Amino acid sequence: MRKACLRGAAVLVWWGGVQVPLAIAQGAGATTERMDLPDLLWGQWGLLGLGLFCLILLLNILVLRRKVAERTQHLRNSEQKLAAILDNAGSLVYIKDLDFRYQYANRQSAQNLGRTPSEVIGKTDADLFGTAAAEAMQQSDRQVFDRRERIEVEESMTLPDGEELQTYLTVKVPLFDGKGAVMGLCGYSTNITALRRADEALRIAATIFESQEGMLVTGPDRRILQMNRAVYRLTGYAEGELRGQDFSCLQSGRNDAAFYQGVWSAVAATGQWAGEMWIKRKSGENYPAWVNIAAVRSPTGEITHYVSTQMDISERKAAEEEIRTLAYYDALTGLPNRRLMSDRLQRSLTNSGRSGLGGALLVVDLDNFKDLNDTLGHEIGDDLLRQVGERLEQCARRSDTVARLGGDEFVLLLDGLNSDPAQAADEAQRVARTVLRMLGQAFTLGERTHHTSCSIGIALYADASNNPDELLQRGDLAMYEAKAQGRNTLRFFDPRIQQAVAERTALEADMRRALVQQQFILHYQAQVEAGGRLVGAEALVRWEHPDRGRVYPNDFIGIAEATGLIVPLGAWILHTACMQLAAWAKNAETAHLILAVNVSARQFRHVHFVAELLEVLRETGADPARLKLELTESLLLDDAEAAIARMIELRTHGVRFSLDDFGTGYSSLSYLKRLPLDQLKIDQSFVRDLITNANDAAIARTIVALAHSLDLAVIAEGVETEEQRALLERFGCCLWQGFLFGQPAPADQMLQQISTLVAP
Repeated sequence: MRKACLRGAAVLVWWGGVQVPLAIAQGAGATTERMDLPDLLWGQWGLLGLGLFCLILLLNILVLRRKVAERTQHLRNSEQKLAAILDNAGSLVYIKDLDFRYQYANRQSAQNLGRTPSEVIGKTDADLFGTAAAEAMQQSDRQVFDRRERIEVEESMTLPDGEELQTYLTVKVPLFDGKGAVMGLCGYSTNITALRRADEALRIAATIFESQEGMLVTGPDRRILQMNRAVYRLTGYAEGELRGQDFSCLQSGRNDAAFYQGVWSAVAATGQWAGEMWIKRKSGENYPAWVNIAAVRSPTGEITHYVSTQMDISERKAAEEEIRTLAYYDALTGLPNRRLMSDRLQRSLTNSGRSGLGGALLVVDLDNFKDLNDTLGHEIGDDLLRQVGERLEQCARRSDTVARLGGDEFVLLLDGLNSDPAQAADEAQRVARTVLRMLGQAFTLGERTHHTSCSIGIALYADASNNPDELLQRGDLAMYEAKAQGRNTLRFFDPRIQQAVAERTALEADMRRALVQQQFILHYQAQVEAGGRLVGAEALVRWEHPDRGRVYPNDFIGIAEATGLIVPLGAWILHTACMQLAAWAKNAETAHLILAVNVSARQFRHVHFVAELLEVLRETGADPARLKLELTESLLLDDAEAAIARMIELRTHGVRFSLDDFGTGYSSLSYLKRLPLDQLKIDQSFVRDLITNANDAAIARTIVALAHSLDLAVIAEGVETEEQRALLERFGCCLWQGFLFGQPAPADQMLQQISTLVAP
């Protein structure tokens, strides 16, 4: 055989765990000579090995590609899971490079900016938030890059979808490359705006808890858990002494068990109670407080705590008592005045109608008192009046009322007399003769001895058919008859004087015709503030009677109230007033005016009053906020809850409320707080003698202070002189109404009066 001359070497190669022999030629000039059988076989094996190697290489490549594909899919799955986790983390997650450009942003980060993640990537903070906010963010980024450590920082920004500043707690962590160099950062931001608000609310609550008002917290068993320092100050207990005690330890004997049962029943039913409550101090002393109790409930509706606040209202109660004393008692004699006497007379009339018992009103007037005042002076006269009051009280029974109406005129109200008119007259006459005898005895006035006498008029009553004013008028008429008969005597009311009643009946019939024939008109009296600026007016009704001429409200409003005619008359007044408001609104010079309208008790209590008034406002186009309803204290005290409900309903539509003739009735201060009022109106009876009567001045000043404490406006009516206006202004009353600024007149004349008043 011929031998092949092959210059080469056999090489063993490992691949995929298999040893492959390869014959590799050496040199480019290798030649092939005739090979013998072994050489031939060796060459064939080399080729076979090469083929096997290629096959194994191919298989390994396929396996490797499959593994790479599997790992790639695994990485994609992991990446998707991580993205899902980050997108639903509820926080902002992002990655920035060293140029502050976003390389990654989760979905929440992008949504906060009103963008998609792809729209965020590649942007800087300046692109997304503006230069100012970006500088603050990048300052903390630089700290991460420089310090190469994790930091926590609070960042504030305004998002594109709102104007409210949002606060985020951000954790920033540096990212490193394979060589340990910082390549960027990862940020994780959580919105803590609500948390910061809660912190602020807690701080505010803590501040409130330590306010001047007493505050305490009890458990559901009403045992005291927490209280502020004001409670210790108000109650006199030392710190810690109240903790664990039942709330009832603060209860006084001034409120009975039924009262407290009602309190807790209201809390259970409505979740809260507010009102006056007497609190017992550690010393045993009681003080009045305005208490508010509120129930705190768990999400399941169970009561977990009670929170109570209390404010000492001793000063207010004292002011209330002062107002009551000034308004209901005569400052000189300490006797009930005309207001209180009228109130008691009304109650006596009502009781008489129910029981059938009789009563009598004795009007006592001193004879020749003016001569005493003119000759000896007012101080001596006042001393005599005080002693007369004391002697009259000695003549009266405990159930009777002795009052001073003013000047030298007194009244004895005898209640519960015999049901037989003749016997009742005898009882009244016996008391009257006792008065004549007692007042006929000598008085010691300083170093002088003085003798006087009196004239007495007696008006009997046996039911509620008469009103107090009518009875007083009858008593006055009888008293004047006694004076006409020579003084120092008594006279009963003569029924022949009933001509006034007949005239009243005729006037009622005329009123009914007047409503049909439109004989009523409205006049307006200006309401003025400092500088003479017109701020509003009061609408006052006038009756243009074809025969009687002009009739004023004092002559017909009482009849309208008694007969029910006040309802249609009041409806006409409101409609006409609203039309005037609408007319004023069209003129820039009068558009600001507020119009006050008196509403009677009977009209306000009418079942359709609210609906009818709202319809009038809609029909006329008058602005409800320019309409002010003047209500009296007596109206609000009778059926109070219904009155308050009507006021609240009208208030929601913008209608304002003023408490008219304030001080002539009786309202507790705690009750006034419940009324949705805008204004108190000082009655003209206090303004009339404001300059000369210290008692009236004190009442006016107290009413102004009370209005200010309740955050109410205050206006005085009946202002006729500059001295009255100036004194009221010094008291703090800067709204006035009265003849000083013009008499009631048609709207155009009223405006002309004011323009003339303030003209230079």
